[in-house]
Amino acid sequence: MTTTPSEVSEPGRVAYVALVACTTLGTLSSTIITSPINRIASSLGASPREIVFAVAAFTLAMVLFAPLAGWLCERLGPRRFLLASLVLMLVAGVGAALSPNLPVLVAMRALQGFGCSGIPPAVQQTLGVFWVRNRGRVMAAWASAIGIGQALGPPLGGVVADLVGWRGVFVTHAVLCGVLGLLVLRFVPAAPAGRPAMHVSGMLTLVVGVGGLVGAVTVVGQGGTWSLTAALVALGVVGVLLHLVVSRRSTHALVEPRLLVERRYLRSTVAAGAVMAILGIFIVATPLELGQEFGLSPSRIGAITVALAASMALFAPVSSRIGERITPRRVMHLGLAFLVCTPLLLPLALSLEGPALPLVAGFVVLAATGCAIGSVQSVAALGVMRSPAAANGTALGIHNMVRFSGLAAGYAWVALSYPTGHFLLVFAGPAVLAAVALAVVLVGPPAAPVEDAPTRAEVRAPGAPAVGT
Repeated sequence: MTTTPSEVSEPGRVAYVALVACTTLGTLSSTIITSPINRIASSLGASPREIVFAVAAFTLAMVLFAPLAGWLCERLGPRRFLLASLVLMLVAGVGAALSPNLPVLVAMRALQGFGCSGIPPAVQQTLGVFWVRNRGRVMAAWASAIGIGQALGPPLGGVVADLVGWRGVFVTHAVLCGVLGLLVLRFVPAAPAGRPAMHVSGMLTLVVGVGGLVGAVTVVGQGGTWSLTAALVALGVVGVLLHLVVSRRSTHALVEPRLLVERRYLRSTVAAGAVMAILGIFIVATPLELGQEFGLSPSRIGAITVALAASMALFAPVSSRIGERITPRRVMHLGLAFLVCTPLLLPLALSLEGPALPLVAGFVVLAATGCAIGSVQSVAALGVMRSPAAANGTALGIHNMVRFSGLAAGYAWVALSYPTGHFLLVFAGPAVLAAVALAVVLVGPPAAPVEDAPTRAEVRAPGAPAVGT
C-alpha cells in the first residue's frame, strides 16, 4: 500500500533528537581522535604523516561505500540500515580501542567509516519523509548537528585521553553508538522503503572510479610512489568514464544523469565537497600545529579547536533564517567568499608574539571560519533536498560520496603539505579551493524557484506533482 504525504505524521521530539544526534555521532567519529592524535602517534610509533592515515582511512571507507549505502538505505528502509550502521560502528570502536599497532587501528577506523557511511542517507531520508513541511529548518538543524559533532569531538577526545588514555576515546564512542542505537530502535518509526533496481555494473564502475581517484589523493598525501599514484588515477578515470557509458546505455541506471547535473544539485554538491575539504584541513592541521609548536595537551587543544565547530553548530540555524531574507544562494556566495580569506588568517594569528595572544587570535579565526562553513553546509543540504534528485537514495549517496571525498582530499593535503614546515602553505590550499568553488556556483543563472522536492512517498503517491528544474 502506498503512503501519501497526508498519511505521514511527524514523530515525537525524541525521535527527532535521536536522528539529529546520529548525525552528530557520525561527525564525532572523525573528529574525536584529532586532539589526542599526537599521543596516539607516540604510543604506536607513527610519524605525523602516518598517523594522518588513521584519520583518512575512516573517510576513504566512507567514500567507497557511500553510493551503495544510499541504495541499501532506500532498499532496506532507513531505520533498519541506520541500526545496522550503528552496530557496525560499535564493534569497530571496540576493535580500535584494542589495536596493538597502527595497521590494526587503520583497519578498525576503515570499518568505522563503512558503518558511518550509512548515517547521512538514513537520517536525510527519514527527516525528508516525516518533516517534509519544515524541510528548510530541518536541513539547517542537520547541518548544525554536523557542527555539534565537530564541537564535541576535540574536547571530548582530549578530556578522555587525558583521564584514561587514548584507547578510552574509542570505548566512549562505542558506548555512544549503543545508546543511540537503543533510542532509534525505540522511538524512530520506519520510513517507507523503496524497491530500487541494482545496476551492478553502474555501481561497480562508480565505486572503482571515485575510489581510484580518492585513493590516488590519499597515496600522494602518504608519500607514495608516483607510479602507484598514476595507476590509481588511471583506474579512477577509466572507472568514471565506464560508469558514464554504462549508465547512458542502461534503462536501469542508478541515477538519471540529468538529475546529477541539475543546477541546484550540482552547485550544492560542489559547495559541500569544497567546505568538507576545508574543514578536513582545519581539523587535522590545527591540532598538529598546536601540539607540536605550542606543546599543548589534548584537552587544551580541544578547548581551542572547539571554536571552529561550535560556531558551525550555532550559526547554521542563523544562516537558514538569513537565507529566508536574502535567498540561500547569496548566503552560499558570502560563506564561500569568507572562506577565501579566513584560512590565510590562521597562520598569521598563530605567528603573533606573546604567550596567549596567538592562541586567542587563532580561536577567533577558527570561530569565524566555522560560521562560514556552517552557512555553506546548511544551504548545500537544503539545496540537495529541494532538488529532484532528493527522491533517489543513490543520488543522495553520490552527494555524500563527494562530501566524504572532499574530507579525504583535505586530510591528504595536510599529510602532504604539513611536513614541509610551511604552515602558510597548508592553509593556502583551502583558500584556493574556496575560490574555485565560489567560481563554480556563480556560473550561470540561478536555478528555477521550486517548492520542497518530493520524498519517496510523495513520488510514489498517485497524482503527485512534478518538481520543476
